[in-house]
Amino acid sequence: MSNTNAPVPAGWYPDPSGAQQLRWWDGAQWTAHYAPLAGAAQQQVPVQPAQQQVPVQPAQQPVQQPAYTQGYGQQPAYGQTYAPARPRLADGARIYNAYIWLVVALPFLSVVLLPFYQPHFDFVTSSDGSVVYNGSPLAMFGPMYFVIVGVGFLTYALSVVFAWLDYRELERVGVVRPFHWAWTFLSGLVYVIGRSVIVRRVAPGRGLVPIWVTIGLYVLSIVISFAWGISLVSSMMHSIPNMQNLGA
Repeated sequence: MSNTNAPVPAGWYPDPSGAQQLRWWDGAQWTAHYAPLAGAAQQQVPVQPAQQQVPVQPAQQPVQQPAYTQGYGQQPAYGQTYAPARPRLADGARIYNAYIWLVVALPFLSVVLLPFYQPHFDFVTSSDGSVVYNGSPLAMFGPMYFVIVGVGFLTYALSVVFAWLDYRELERVGVVRPFHWAWTFLSGLVYVIGRSVIVRRVAPGRGLVPIWVTIGLYVLSIVISFAWGISLVSSMMHSIPNMQNLGA
């Protein structure tokens, strides 16, 4: 082991082969004497002598990692990183559109039709004085009942379509990985909540209006359903003969 300026003094130096140990340099060449790293003080690595070339393992090149995993909802593979934070939208970016408001409003259309569903109850007094129902068992399933059920299925399908259109619109304005529209198959409410959370992250201070509108519509639907239930019970009670006599 020589140097063009001065010979390297004998001593313990890191093994030039790359092993995690020390090796004795006698001032002229490497010897067969080794020592653990903790067994001797670290010294400056000498220049390897020209007459004894000891192969040194090249430094391992770092594995280049992708910026983020491709594909929504996929788990990152070994050696990859998770998706970075979504970039913020520009101030004034349009985060609301007609599609999201249709997703919010459509599920409540069936509730609006409830007051128009008024089944008829036909109670009569039998010969022994008891009150019996004289109507058809299918009287509850009138045309309006099937209208409400059909509207419910139609609004469910339309909510999925409009959620998909809203998803595409959010991508167009620059939202990275919007909340996926397929969650609408579970419930339109799930999509509205997830969509609002994502939009609020990329547009701080905005994005929660659909949730508040949904809460307001839920409160309104409870009021309508409660009023319709009272009206239905009242209609049934007035159709019972004994109740009519009590009312008189």
